[in-house]
Amino acid sequence: MKIENYVKHYYDFPLTGVVYWDFSYLLKNVEARNFAINQFLEYLKNKDFDKIVAVESKGFTIGSILADRLEKELVLIRKPNLIPGEILSERFIKEYGQAEYQIKKDAIKSGEKVIIFYDIMAGSGASKACINLIEKLGGKVKACLYVTELEYLSGKKDLMDVDTFSLVKIKEKL
Repeated sequence: MKIENYVKHYYDFPLTGVVYWDFSYLLKNVEARNFAINQFLEYLKNKDFDKIVAVESKGFTIGSILADRLEKELVLIRKPNLIPGEILSERFIKEYGQAEYQIKKDAIKSGEKVIIFYDIMAGSGASKACINLIEKLGGKVKACLYVTELEYLSGKKDLMDVDTFSLVKIKEKL
């Protein structure tokens, strides 16, 4: 099965000049979704980790399924003002502007090993922000998993110290 058939692109969204990659078609198709999940499960089968960290909001979809199937705790990284209680924040630059992620201060304990799940690796900004939040809490990122990787933005070169895995690799901008 070709997962790339379930990742569609849209020009000029959310801004002119940006190509938006949408994996909602993968979520809609049960066979394709299960195939993708099984690919992630296969990749994770020999990894030693404690928690899955899913990133707002598209990362919650498959991240929560992986946490459930692997019987691991699920931690959420969210956009500002969506988490009650004490939080840590990390600002970052993305392909078309600035953003910020937040995590509960008690979400990760010192020494815990985590897997980050996010829908897309564009540039490295969002991934690095998530890694920084986890490390500030004393956690260790064992791998970052993505449905789609935009190789043409070279985000992976800034994540050379991190194990990364993606199902769909887009080599050049359309």
